[in-house]
Amino acid sequence: MIKKNIYIILMCINTFMMYSQENTPGSSPASPQTFSQRPTAPKEFDSFKERLFFGGNFGAWFGTTTYVNASPLIGCRITKKISVGAGFTYNYYSQNYNGKKYVSTIYGGNAFARYFVLENLFAQVGWDRLNVPDFRSIIPNSRTWVDNILVGGGFRQSFSERGGFVIAIYYNVNQTPLSPYQNPIIQMGFNIGL
Repeated sequence: MIKKNIYIILMCINTFMMYSQENTPGSSPASPQTFSQRPTAPKEFDSFKERLFFGGNFGAWFGTTTYVNASPLIGCRITKKISVGAGFTYNYYSQNYNGKKYVSTIYGGNAFARYFVLENLFAQVGWDRLNVPDFRSIIPNSRTWVDNILVGGGFRQSFSERGGFVIAIYYNVNQTPLSPYQNPIIQMGFNIGL
């Protein structure tokens, strides 16, 4: 008798639970429900290639004083707002003075992290490690490595769907007499996505 009562109670509960389920319009009890699936956020990038960009600063002037700068870079967008990257810097400088020619080169690498505060306005921190002539040394033609920590920001103006012109101003918080940059540092360049 007790087993029969338990069986009847379980059947009633089961019947009640079956009728209490809500079916949405257009779905049948046999079709799988998608309520248990988590909604997915839209992807920011379809591929790794879309995350990559390259660019840098290039400039030159020629005459009694010759200056050539090549600073290519490659970067990766972590999100739509955050980018990181690295590059190489090469500067050539020569000057004719009183019949003598003075030549100097600077080379090294750099890295940066950029955060877009607004769509086109960004803050950036960067690190340059550059090999420069050491004019303080008593050894002729001596060279040394100088670290520069650049903090600042800038503005990017798009000229295509994947490209933009960049202008920025930085402050070298690690300024030394051997630093090749004088504060403030103004840079202009471009970024082009792949």
